[in-house]
Amino acid sequence: MPIEIVPFDPRYLKAVIRFSENTWARPQTEAFYRWRYLECPSQIGLLALEDGECLAMVWAFVQSYQVGPRRLNGLETFDWFCLPELQGSGLGVRVMQAMMNRPEFIIAAGGTADTLKLLPRLKWRPHGELVKFTLPLEGAALSMDFKRRFGLPTSVGKAIFKISMKPWFQARPKLAIEGSDVRVGSDVEPEILQLYASDTGDASVRVPNPRFISWLRSGFPNRVQFLPLYFRIRDALRGWSLTCIYRTSLGWEADIFELFAPHASEDVYTWMVAETVSAISAYRPDRVHAGASVPSLQQALHRNRFIRRRAVPIQTWWTDRADLLRPIHLTNDTGDALLLPVIDKAIS
Repeated sequence: MPIEIVPFDPRYLKAVIRFSENTWARPQTEAFYRWRYLECPSQIGLLALEDGECLAMVWAFVQSYQVGPRRLNGLETFDWFCLPELQGSGLGVRVMQAMMNRPEFIIAAGGTADTLKLLPRLKWRPHGELVKFTLPLEGAALSMDFKRRFGLPTSVGKAIFKISMKPWFQARPKLAIEGSDVRVGSDVEPEILQLYASDTGDASVRVPNPRFISWLRSGFPNRVQFLPLYFRIRDALRGWSLTCIYRTSLGWEADIFELFAPHASEDVYTWMVAETVSAISAYRPDRVHAGASVPSLQQALHRNRFIRRRAVPIQTWWTDRADLLRPIHLTNDTGDALLLPVIDKAIS
């Protein structure tokens, strides 16, 4: 039987499970498979099937973006993989080309070395970079790094961090923004969507999907917590942030998934980052992760003493003119970056 490229359907779930278990170290429970493959409200999967077996796949989250005055649908790809014995056969390219035949624009942030080589060959275009940051607050992970690099016992590394580094990393910039207020929300409330209701500034930005975030939160409710914050100036909603807080072998960690305000200056973003970190600090996370593709948010993270770790390229596919997409406002919320803390770290 020839190889077919088909959209995911629940009748293919067993083949997808076998592929997943041979490819990734992920939970192997019925509840996880139901959550990951059947319950997500906004995803597309394309599979290469032969005789009932999955040989390659690519997935994408379907997201809405505010692009200037227009609302457009975009795809954020992830889990693009081909069985090792078939790599180089062109099968992985075939499933991606099938995804590229869809009408939406497509975004990929980073990826494996093979992904970074293949996408330009498929005529994807560079579209800036996503800079990854980390803020160490307790020193456990940093002391493990000291041990790997310098052979220092972790107890010595923690002592060095506590004495000479912790006060500096825990200091937040003090910005006097008249009439400002911050409160914790319970969910993605309807007024948040008003922040995206018209032209949001120089960058295209993804519009939050409350159903998608509810699905993400439902994955591991006992191991992962989400902290939404709402920022107001003179009683008017100015922006919001959403942080995922989860347990690891080193204790709590946090990942700032969303942080956005329309037409925001560097000072506004600096204030929002500082308040977000302060709210997270109640959990005593060992470190806080963040990402930013726009310069104003990158500078705000730097002013809050986040360490720049690396930059990953953003690549896009669109049959229209690439410049119509504008720069894209991305944080740590793109593709499987949303899943990794929930799946990989929350189960460790």
